Amino acid sequence: MILRLALAHAKGLGPVRARELLARLGSVEAVFAETVGSLANLGLEKTVASHLLSSENMDFSEKEWHFLQTNGVQVLFIGDKDYPFRLRECADAPVLFMYKGNCSLSAPKMLAVVGTRHATEQGKAFTRQLVSDLSKRHPDLVVVSGLAYGIDVTAHKAALESGLSTIGVMATGLDRLYPAQHKKVASLMKTQGGLLTEHFRGDALVPGCFVSRNRIIAGLCDAVLVVESAADGGALTTADIANSYSREVFAVPGRPADTFSAGCNDLIKTNKAALVASADDLDFQLGWDNDKVRTDESSTFPELNLPDLSEQELRVVSEIRHRGGDMESSELSVLLGVSSSQLASIMFAMEMRGLVHRVPGNRYAVGKK
Repeated sequence: MILRLALAHAKGLGPVRARELLARLGSVEAVFAETVGSLANLGLEKTVASHLLSSENMDFSEKEWHFLQTNGVQVLFIGDKDYPFRLRECADAPVLFMYKGNCSLSAPKMLAVVGTRHATEQGKAFTRQLVSDLSKRHPDLVVVSGLAYGIDVTAHKAALESGLSTIGVMATGLDRLYPAQHKKVASLMKTQGGLLTEHFRGDALVPGCFVSRNRIIAGLCDAVLVVESAADGGALTTADIANSYSREVFAVPGRPADTFSAGCNDLIKTNKAALVASADDLDFQLGWDNDKVRTDESSTFPELNLPDLSEQELRVVSEIRHRGGDMESSELSVLLGVSSSQLASIMFAMEMRGLVHRVPGNRYAVGKK
């Protein structure tokens, strides 16, 4: 584990190049068996390679591992089976992150609710009502946000009050909560959801930390909902990242003159987000309103001639049936170990043979439509 922490902590390396190193060399142990010179030959700057292999980095990682163990913090590495499947498919996903909580990060339904720090009373009331309504229909839903002022903390509080699990993605290490005023909420979240960060103790809080946090929020979830945002609000970054990850993006509209609806209105106007005005809209857009139908149908799946299926097709059909009726395309991509474009080709061929069909929310079900 110390080597894994050292890989993630190396200054100037970053998650993309860390994953490239792992792919090229095969394991984290193989990375640390290299020399500064050999890593430089693989494209790393010598300063980065030197820090990666330095005793300073190793000493820090050893102390960090002791702290994490002492405090019951889970460390999830990109190759671990428990690493959240949605996040793993993102090219810039953290090679490692720390998690303190009791809820699955690969839950069946995960929704990010984000927005301005300067939330209006109307925006807060909408957030509370939406989360409350969703909790009655989807008690397994996990609400994800960034623990910031305004819409973020309102979403976390609403989830806690409604009995839903809620995950806070931090822009700091576990030694520092920002903003500190949310300490009580964060404490409750550890027993009804959790806190997650890729940052180490002592890491400086700089503007880039919020952008990197936002990519994790987007990558963890099926969809991102922006409740309120100014024209240049940080929540729009989360929406843009979610779109780049092929996630569903939604926005709550507001009056043209409302400053903190300008960003949402622009997302809708430019077709970067679908309009959402209620829980019903989310259910319809994500296909969650079909949950009861899918549950009822799960015991009467269409009969298929299984001997005619390839091993890959059989895995798809079996997993969809096992999951209760349908599966999201990103989950299938991870299951089969293929890219999104390769999956699209596989699923198109299966659709043409009547083995599967699409359902709302970028999901697939067994049989013809």
